[in-house]
Amino acid sequence: MKPKGIIIHHSLTKDGKAVDYDAIKKYHMEVNHWDDIGYHFVIEQQGTKLMTITGRDTSKLGAHCVGKNDHIGICVVGNFDKGKDELSTGKMNALVLLTSSILRMHQLSIYTVHKHSEYAPKSCPGTGFPWDEFMTKLSEAL
Repeated sequence: MKPKGIIIHHSLTKDGKAVDYDAIKKYHMEVNHWDDIGYHFVIEQQGTKLMTITGRDTSKLGAHCVGKNDHIGICVVGNFDKGKDELSTGKMNALVLLTSSILRMHQLSIYTVHKHSEYAPKSCPGTGFPWDEFMTKLSEAL
């Protein structure tokens, strides 16, 4: 699959000591009966360690956004709705680095980066997610 873009998600769960990637993958496979986690990448904090975890292979369609699974799905663990979690500098930097790398690797435009909420009746990646700041930093990274 040649991806047509990137869609940014949040998990709606509190990040912390647990390995949230494993819980998300288990839910996607056992409850949704998918063959893998729906996202291509997950960014999460485990204790003091910030991790970017590869999920579903990018050569395969995702399972993260109905009608747009030909886009790479990136999930940032946390609930970024207003009044909930704030996106840390570390997660912002990791997201910018990952997204800019994917855009360059697949020769995609910054205009192909979208919020999940553009395609589904959800707040994803959160009503408090600093989208304008993210897009500015992403533009600077390219």
